[in-house]
Amino acid sequence: MEKLTLVLKKIIKMHSKILSALEENNIHYKEIEHSSFLAPINSPIDFAGALGLDLERISKSVFLRSKKRDKYIIAVCSCNKKLDLKKIAALADVNKIEVADRQELESMIGYPPTGVSAIGLNPSITVFIDNALLNLETIFIGSGEIAKELELSPKDLVKLSNGKLSNIC
Repeated sequence: MEKLTLVLKKIIKMHSKILSALEENNIHYKEIEHSSFLAPINSPIDFAGALGLDLERISKSVFLRSKKRDKYIIAVCSCNKKLDLKKIAALADVNKIEVADRQELESMIGYPPTGVSAIGLNPSITVFIDNALLNLETIFIGSGEIAKELELSPKDLVKLSNGKLSNIC
């Protein structure tokens, strides 16, 4: 039984919640492992360079919380942009937001810090997606696992995450 588990872990490279959402919604995607490149991938700049793409196509998903810890948010934008926390707080109807800690990330989402994704989340977590991502044909997002990314349409990300589009940068 242990051997079968190991084989399945090698075949399924992304988090199972994300894979289920993609399959249930018949979403076209491509999975890319950092280890498939000759040069090491240590940053989004490395990843974009290895792909030969503009950095704006590599997204970041940041797990945020209200100061009172009663509201949780994922904010998604191009990794070369800076999130405007005041705008996001206003959109979320809270006074102040901050980056959630690692324990909250693990307990509430179950993805590692470098594999956060807006897909497969508890519906109580609000997702805001920077509307500039819709100008791109495809983007790269976290797969729920370390050193593995997914390429998909930003429109599909909005659909899968029930994301709210806004200018959050």
